[in-house]
Amino acid sequence: MRPNAMDRFKFFCLNLKNMKQKKLLSLGIILLLALSQLFAQKQHPTMALKSGDWFETDMRIRNVAQTFDYNFNVRYELLSKMSNGNLVFKVTLERMRLKYADAKNTWLGYDSHYPPYLENRKKNLTKQVYEITADSHGKILTLKSLSTAQKINFLSIEGKTTSSTPKTELSADRVFPIAHLKQISETIIISLIAGKDLAKTLDLPNSTGANDIANPVLESASFKFPKNALIEGIITNLPKADSIYEIHHEIFKFNNDGSFRANILAGLNSRRRFIFGEFDHYKTFSVLLEPLDTLIIKADALDFDNTLSFAGNAAAKASLSKDLVSVFNHQWVNESNYRSKSLEEFLSFQKQGQKDFDGIINKYKNRVSPEILNYCRTDFKYVQAGTKLMYLSEYRKQLKPKIPFDEFPKAFFKSIDTLPVFMSGLDGGLYYNYYLTWLLSYQKTKLGMVNADQYGFYTDFATALASFEGFPLYFSIYQSLKKELHKSEVESTERLKSYYEDFIHNCGDSTLTNRLKEIWTQARQWLPGNPSPIKKLFLQDGSALELAKFKGKPLVLIVNNNNPDVLKGFIELIKKQKGSQVHFVIAQSLSSVEKSTVDQKLRELPNVTYVVLSDDGNKQKNFDLYYLQTKVFTFTSDFRVISSYLFDESPDEHQVVEEMIKNAIDSSVMTKEQKASLINTLGWSICSALLTSVIVFSVYRARISGQKKKTLLKNKIKDLEIKAIRSQMNPHFMFNALNSIQSLINNHQYKEANIYLEKFSLLMRRVLNNSEKSFVSLSDELDAITLYCELEQLRFNFKYEIEVSPEVNTQLLEIPGMIIQPLVENSILHGLAQKGDTGRLVIHISCDQKYLKIIITDNGTGLKENKAEGNKSFGLKLVKERLILLSANGNVGNLHLSSILAENENGVTAVLTIPID
Repeated sequence: MRPNAMDRFKFFCLNLKNMKQKKLLSLGIILLLALSQLFAQKQHPTMALKSGDWFETDMRIRNVAQTFDYNFNVRYELLSKMSNGNLVFKVTLERMRLKYADAKNTWLGYDSHYPPYLENRKKNLTKQVYEITADSHGKILTLKSLSTAQKINFLSIEGKTTSSTPKTELSADRVFPIAHLKQISETIIISLIAGKDLAKTLDLPNSTGANDIANPVLESASFKFPKNALIEGIITNLPKADSIYEIHHEIFKFNNDGSFRANILAGLNSRRRFIFGEFDHYKTFSVLLEPLDTLIIKADALDFDNTLSFAGNAAAKASLSKDLVSVFNHQWVNESNYRSKSLEEFLSFQKQGQKDFDGIINKYKNRVSPEILNYCRTDFKYVQAGTKLMYLSEYRKQLKPKIPFDEFPKAFFKSIDTLPVFMSGLDGGLYYNYYLTWLLSYQKTKLGMVNADQYGFYTDFATALASFEGFPLYFSIYQSLKKELHKSEVESTERLKSYYEDFIHNCGDSTLTNRLKEIWTQARQWLPGNPSPIKKLFLQDGSALELAKFKGKPLVLIVNNNNPDVLKGFIELIKKQKGSQVHFVIAQSLSSVEKSTVDQKLRELPNVTYVVLSDDGNKQKNFDLYYLQTKVFTFTSDFRVISSYLFDESPDEHQVVEEMIKNAIDSSVMTKEQKASLINTLGWSICSALLTSVIVFSVYRARISGQKKKTLLKNKIKDLEIKAIRSQMNPHFMFNALNSIQSLINNHQYKEANIYLEKFSLLMRRVLNNSEKSFVSLSDELDAITLYCELEQLRFNFKYEIEVSPEVNTQLLEIPGMIIQPLVENSILHGLAQKGDTGRLVIHISCDQKYLKIIITDNGTGLKENKAEGNKSFGLKLVKERLILLSANGNVGNLHLSSILAENENGVTAVLTIPID
């Protein structure tokens, strides 16, 4: 039977319904796939690199036969981002550390930071530079060299302490072919852009048809990137004082129950130290961590050392480090009690230490990689060799033999003379650095210099050149320069100038050169004739002693960082001096104050001011004194430097100081010739002054009316210039804020973007209301800064604090509008952006006579030394221009930026000084 029209219609509707269900099902599957992709992107967000971004990597390359081991520190800087999405990078080989075995299995090495030392080198070292162009996904399109290939001179590194001639010469592209650089760079860039973890190993095809093995690690960057290792666990019974802990200079927090979790950055066999607790009661351990390591810790704070346990894939390495601590400490100088041992006892003591060490190493043979075990073996060799050198020095002091080393068996020196010091892999390590210091003294003895009573920089320098190469050579010269500059700034600075410049031009290690530059700059402040670098002394009671109050007569300043009893010899010396001729200021360090009668006797002398210094080392940095040292400074009657002297326990040191005092007194006494010259000069000066006065008075009345007109015109021009600069600053701020909003939207943070827009509109209304005013009240400016910080917290989650001193009236004081905001913006974007919730910004405002002082401090990444002048912040440039225009009546505004150089702290301090009426 044929279906009728109604049946055909029903059949059509049924098919239509089935088709809709299939389409809906397909649409649902597509939607689920899209959502899964979205969630995947959230887990591994892609990174949008922008111009100016940089990152630094450590690359290690070895062959399967392990006959070479190359390390490269490579910096990538994104120069530009093209309209088609391509990325152009500048790639610099910052450092090359190369080791390989020749056909005779002799190991040779090269380190670009420490090349052969050339005297009178006029230029700094050059580096290998390349340019890479990659597409938007990271695939490299072109790679070209921008510099001439460096020549590499390899030297023998096996058991050599004396210099040797170059063994092999190669070019940089031989040891690091462009094809390998391209493959590794492409892997790193693709991983960064895709937001993926960097592969731990990478196979590199070589000319033999086999593969070399590369281990690339991301070390640092201008942007936030994921860390590659984890330390977590729980420590019970934590006191409140132990609420924070540190891992390799990064600060973290414990939870209330003592649990913690820290994602950290591990390099190639990088040692990381875990610390918490109060000063002198630290609980700590260290471990050699590698990428993708996980370490789980459990301990009881009340009995930390005995309850400490480890789990995770890095547990064996941590346990090994813990077990070795007691052996290392017992054998090291500090705890070995080597002074009390006879030669036979000392050799037996070291033999037992080696046995204890070998027992621990054997225990971990199948649990820890051979590479780490070898690292520990090398470190322990320096421990024992260093203690042996100290024992040698102390033993010979007692015997004072005419012929060096006669009392010692020849085998005693074998471990010292055959221990490799060039490219040990332990640069910067505690035991290794101390060993090198003592080794230099040992080498001087071998060269016969100690018996000839030759001490000081020149002997150290000659010994280092004759004995070392690579890092040991540069470290020894650095230590000798630092010691000499510290010992006597006045005498040393100029005659060491050529040696200082040679070191800066030869050395590629910025850790050494930057510190030496600071010491050199500080030393030059003490050259004779300079105004005193010390203006005031900060005292124990919180007050400050202004040294300018002693002007009018020569001044002798004695700074003592030792027990007051060492000043006993000065009492009679000071009594000899007439109070009308010279005054003494004796500054005693608080850390060295003990019960003593000497300080009271000094206080009673009429021509002495005796004070106790504050123990805050950040306040008084000019002296550069170590513990148990005393230094004497002398100044002229107008408070200019004459000389300084660091006590070195020599028998004639008080005679030297007596001569310094005599020279200080003589500086204020005029000879007959000086008096005649002064009278002659005064006569001519008086005549010239009278003649000049007549001429000036006649011209003055004619010009006075013209000056008034010019002043009015200048004021109008200045107002127009200030408004012109403000018209530049407001758009600059708006563009930066709009970029921030765009960034939040691109990262799908729509709620935060909405809040940002709302607060941004409030801030813009405030800025526009004040746009026609040259000055706004300080309270208005601080309200705007508070609103701006709240905006940026939506992006970077830092903490901020605004401190206003009680003497500052924020309602009455007026300052140029929007002058603080660029400094705050600089701290947040360039310093705190990568710190997350550990970032901290402090704004402190105080009044100092005719100036308002605004100090902005952050704990960010610090200033970049190699930052080009033309690349400075546009906002900072406008701030400085406004300060110039606002300066008047001799009151000059100023902006000063400086890095924080504390041992475990980074950051930048900006000090803005604004003239006020």
